[in-house]
Amino acid sequence: MPSRRYIFTPPRLPIFRWLVDPGNDVPDEIRNVLLGEIFASPNAVIAGLVNGLILNTVALCLHTGIIFAIFMALDVLLVATRLIVVRLAMKAATSSRPAPTDLYLFTAICWSALQGAMACSALHSCAGQLQILGATTAMALVGPICARNYAAPRYALLLVALTDLPFVGGAALTQDRWLLILLAETPLFLLGVIAVVRRFQLMAIRALKAELDGTNRARHDSLTGLLNRRGLLEALEADFAASQRFIMFYLDLDGFKPINDTFGHHAGDAILGAVAARLRAAVRSTDIVARLGGDEFVIVVPDMPPEHGAALAESVIRRITDEPYLLDNMRPLRIGVSIGFACVPEDASAGDDLHRKADAALYEAKAAGKGTHRRYSPLSTPRPHHPLQPSRLPPPSKKTQDET
Repeated sequence: MPSRRYIFTPPRLPIFRWLVDPGNDVPDEIRNVLLGEIFASPNAVIAGLVNGLILNTVALCLHTGIIFAIFMALDVLLVATRLIVVRLAMKAATSSRPAPTDLYLFTAICWSALQGAMACSALHSCAGQLQILGATTAMALVGPICARNYAAPRYALLLVALTDLPFVGGAALTQDRWLLILLAETPLFLLGVIAVVRRFQLMAIRALKAELDGTNRARHDSLTGLLNRRGLLEALEADFAASQRFIMFYLDLDGFKPINDTFGHHAGDAILGAVAARLRAAVRSTDIVARLGGDEFVIVVPDMPPEHGAALAESVIRRITDEPYLLDNMRPLRIGVSIGFACVPEDASAGDDLHRKADAALYEAKAAGKGTHRRYSPLSTPRPHHPLQPSRLPPPSKKTQDET
């Protein structure tokens, strides 16, 4: 999947949203990718301009009227506008600012209509060479339009129709009965266009869904659905690299091993899943919640001052411990939790040092009798290993591998 740094703004106008809508069952990440595919590269826009200039230059050489001079000026103006809009859209997409999507779609529609008008005028002229060139140019645009806009079949069909229908109208104006055959062929042609483009769109969506599913499996813990070690590190790098202040909480369940040993791994897995749900409910949707493995979890909260860290830790402890866990055919079970946390920039800089200090604070909370929390201090004693550096851990058991 493309990087999350590239966010294309959906159209604002309802008609444009409908034209580019890929369907209700398409995830937002894939919608963004498909929307980005609609933005033609500068080379494609310039190639379209060259074709238009060739047609208009030939028309002017054949002295078929001032209309082609007007077409040429409009073509240059529209292409220049589209190039500017594409550049602005790409810059906006890389900085999560609103992109001029509506303007881009509108200029592309105008350009397609202009190409159709040029082809219509060429066929309506009396110059045989210009008629052939106009027909060839109009039909040659169909393939690139479909290829660039396969992600939005409705939009692609509109652009093709704006290019093709005026061309057919120009053929009808010649009053050549043989060219009237185009009137009968055009509906079948447009149906073929929408079928082909829709097929390519569905293939792209299936491929993107498979890629997204694979990425999610690699970044998420299969038992709890939370981020795993890799997902945590990637989320920190992607979402918190520019953050000036946040707090990292390390959590370790108290009394989990006796439950796991007494009632079996099935009960332990159920407890872990329930704890994960309570953790998600205890924080905001913008906060990060991850499972490192076993019964260790991490919460990362952006834009929180250090003096608020203890209150959140207390809230999380109550959320985990106040209510018993009700499992099928078993008596209610209770679990505790210890929390250690470190703050950026007061305690550590973002990176390995932050993880080490949050883990040291957790180790101190466990040593204090469990069921409590500690913020990192220079007196905190680090654990023998760093939890986010697998090379310092003993070889994992098969069960641990399955859990993570």
